[in-house]
Amino acid sequence: MDDNRIGDQASEAAKNLKSGITSAMETGSDLAGKAQAAAVEASGRIQNAAAETAKQVSDAASKTYAQGQRASEYVSRNTAEQPLLALLIAGAIGYGIAYMLHGR
Repeated sequence: MDDNRIGDQASEAAKNLKSGITSAMETGSDLAGKAQAAAVEASGRIQNAAAETAKQVSDAASKTYAQGQRASEYVSRNTAEQPLLALLIAGAIGYGIAYMLHGR
């Protein structure tokens, strides 16, 4: 009888162990699925944010380029209209830079 009882207990323990392992595997599989879904969602959000940032940077670069082009046209026009004044201003700027470098 004792052998039978020990065998039954061992069988019951094996069943409990198998049930526990199955439950742990299901939980792990469920967690892995949730982690994958979260990673896919995060990846989508990051891609959207990167695309929006790229668009904003592109717009800012276009605006800056247009402003630089207008400034260049303005300087070119005024230099052509008043070459002596442009030469004096360029000389003053050059002297200022040389004075700062020489003072070091």
